[in-house]
Amino acid sequence: MLKVTIHNDIELPAIAREYAKAFLSWKNGGPLPLEFGNEGQWEDSGRLRDSYVFKIHIHLPGEKQWPAKLPQAGRKSNSYLVYSRHFLYPDKYQIISIMTPNAHELARTSYMAEIERRAEDFQASF
Repeated sequence: MLKVTIHNDIELPAIAREYAKAFLSWKNGGPLPLEFGNEGQWEDSGRLRDSYVFKIHIHLPGEKQWPAKLPQAGRKSNSYLVYSRHFLYPDKYQIISIMTPNAHELARTSYMAEIERRAEDFQASF
């Protein structure tokens, strides 16, 4: 059974709780939430890949949604939902950050060390 937790240091905790529920439903085979866009990893960071860190482009509540027929790969934004999947327990996930605003710019700063720290906290928690 899939389990999704939220890191204690999460930004925007109310939104994180809402999106964690949507994430769980989606990963359990439900439809892609309208707020979720393109999903991927940071290809230029071996440490983040090794920690099973992923990002999903998101729209925040109140923002204009993507067109309904736009494929997931075409849904891009400047906000990310960042999560980690546990390397030993692939049914365990943790939402570790909501990077907004300016996620693309944040991804080129020392903030990524904080993302690594949160992911390692999660990986070491079992």
